[in-house]
Amino acid sequence: MQVTILEKPGPLTAPFFVSNMNKALYELKSDLSATAKVADITDKGWTRVEIDGEDAEILHSLVKSRFGPAFTHFSTIENQGVYQAMVIGSSPENLQLDLGTESPRPMIVRIPLIALRAQLADGKPITCSGIAEDYCFVTGLKVSVRITQKKSETIEGWLSDVQMNRFSDWFGIGLDRIIVTDCFKQQLESAISRASLTRDIISVESSNLTTQVAVCKQGTDAIGLMPKLGAQLRKHSLKPFIPKRVKARCRQW
Repeated sequence: MQVTILEKPGPLTAPFFVSNMNKALYELKSDLSATAKVADITDKGWTRVEIDGEDAEILHSLVKSRFGPAFTHFSTIENQGVYQAMVIGSSPENLQLDLGTESPRPMIVRIPLIALRAQLADGKPITCSGIAEDYCFVTGLKVSVRITQKKSETIEGWLSDVQMNRFSDWFGIGLDRIIVTDCFKQQLESAISRASLTRDIISVESSNLTTQVAVCKQGTDAIGLMPKLGAQLRKHSLKPFIPKRVKARCRQW
């Protein structure tokens, strides 16, 4: 059986994407009597995985849970459904997400500015780019979205309760974070070691295979770490997530 997942190579990770994806799939299968490997990359860049073996159905569910399925056909998307999606950009009017929809044509999900302000800024007249900057909605980050309107030409949504709870947890913990895009986890961990930041960064969390979140130690300023870490990751994009700044500009959480 096959499943298309919300994972795609970026410009920097493309040469090693398949081998790293296969490694992640091998680790996920653990002791199951099944195999999973990259079958191919779709025309729009999503990863199609082939799963075989006695425990194929179990592994199929694990792959979808871990990486998020791509909803490649428009007909499979339901109003009020909650889905994982990948940030692909923003405009003055909305935040733009991709569910992986390719048929009958590629489509994106738009979260209107009015929804972003209501959910993330207590209704304050903050620009879409300002909200995207403060909350680090960078290209490649995965978020959870609830579909509120599905028409033949457009899909609109709001951030889901799952995503809002995730933000609430981040603010409750209160730690600064650094979002690194188009970067494998092992690359970031190696860069942290080379930059002698192992005492300043307590963990690395993966939003997906190629988007990582470095969690700073209590009292450590993400912006202060970025020059050292950036020197080791010169081609990568680093964005600071700073809870105190978001609370001051947007909402208290």
